Amino acid sequence: MQQCRKCRLNVDGDKDRCPLCQGELTGTPEPEMYPKITESRFGSDFLLKLIAFISISAAAICVGTDYIISGGITWSLICIGGIICAWLTTSVGITYRRRILKNITWELILITSLSVIWDRFTGWRGWSVDFVLPCASICAVISIFIIAKVLKMKSGEYMLYLIIGGFYGFLPLICLIAGLTRITYPTVICTCLSVMLMAALFLFRGKTTKDEFERRFHL
Repeated sequence: MQQCRKCRLNVDGDKDRCPLCQGELTGTPEPEMYPKITESRFGSDFLLKLIAFISISAAAICVGTDYIISGGITWSLICIGGIICAWLTTSVGITYRRRILKNITWELILITSLSVIWDRFTGWRGWSVDFVLPCASICAVISIFIIAKVLKMKSGEYMLYLIIGGFYGFLPLICLIAGLTRITYPTVICTCLSVMLMAALFLFRGKTTKDEFERRFHL
């Protein structure tokens, strides 16, 4: 152990100077009790800035190319819309990459919302509510369930996301009732799965589901 003769104290670890008086230490250094944590060169902030830079650069290239070829801005607007969508989904994925269930839930909401917007502004062919909304809901619920079981999560860690996915699966039914859906079988499958999921949660995990609601929403 190292000692500081001036302060008359022992200093743990391997220090160059006394932490109090900055004087020289004597004695034998010991290994540090806590390992040094090295910061990652590519953290979330850097990756988000990199994605933003790539998106802005791609948008500028598309606009410039469009103007050179056609003398105006026509098809580049569609490219910019696609770039914005890719930036949003990628940014969410990076932000919540360590919280995978929350990542899946936010991606579900974002992808389905962007699909409806794209469908609306490209002539409304209904593909967003016919296929994307029910299929994305089914995939999200199944993914959450499988990941929770594989990672052996406790009920409280994934119950909220299953509940959100279950309720979200009823949105295709609302679209069907409103007359927005033309191809019905994806909606029917999604609705049946949501009913089964919610029934299983409240019948077999009723207390856990109730406690989760009270904890999350302070009921």
